[in-house]
Amino acid sequence: MVFRKYTEAEKEFIRSFAFGHSHQEITDAFNERFDPPIGANQIRAYLKNHKILTGRTGFFEKGHVPANKGTHTGGWEPTQFKKGNTPANHKPVGTESVRCNYKKGQKYLYVKVAEPNRWRMKHILVWEKHHGPVPKGKIIIFLDGNVLNTDIDNLMMIDRSVHARMNQLGLRSRDPEITRTGAYVAELVTKVSEVKKR
Repeated sequence: MVFRKYTEAEKEFIRSFAFGHSHQEITDAFNERFDPPIGANQIRAYLKNHKILTGRTGFFEKGHVPANKGTHTGGWEPTQFKKGNTPANHKPVGTESVRCNYKKGQKYLYVKVAEPNRWRMKHILVWEKHHGPVPKGKIIIFLDGNVLNTDIDNLMMIDRSVHARMNQLGLRSRDPEITRTGAYVAELVTKVSEVKKR
C-alpha cells in the first residue's frame, strides 16, 4: 500500500465528517470530493492514528427497531421436535456404552438407567446389586486391572486412602489374587501409619 500524505482540506473533512458515520460512509464521501480515491482500511487507520471517534459503538442503541420487525413468517416449525418425538439416535434404558470418564481420564462401561439421558457406571451398578450402595470414602476397584470387566468377582471395595497407598507402593497386578493381597497390605500399611501419627 502506497503511503498517502493528506492535505489540510482532506484532514479537515475527515475530522468534521467522521462523527456519526461508518468507515465505509466516510470513505465514500471522501472519494466523492478528493483524488486519488482511498479504501475503508486507510480511513480506519487514519481515524485510529489521529484518535478521531465516530461515535459508533457497533451496538444497537436503546429503543432501536430491527429492520425486519413484523416480517417473521415462520418456516422453522416443520423441523422443530414435536412433543413425544423420539430422536433417531435415542438409546433405550438398559443400553450399555463405553465412555471416557474425563475426571479419571479412562474409559468405563456405562449403562443408561433412566430417561431422558441418565447414565451410571456399570461396575457401580453391579456392586450395588450384590452389596448395596457404596459408602462415602469408598471406591470399587477392578482386581484384574481391566475396567471393562464388571463381573462381581473382579470387583472389590476399598477406602480411598488404601487406593492411594496401593498406587504409591505399586501393589497392583493383572492377577486378581495378587491385587486383592496388595489391597490388604495397603490397608495394613495405612493403619500402621495412622497409629504412628497418634
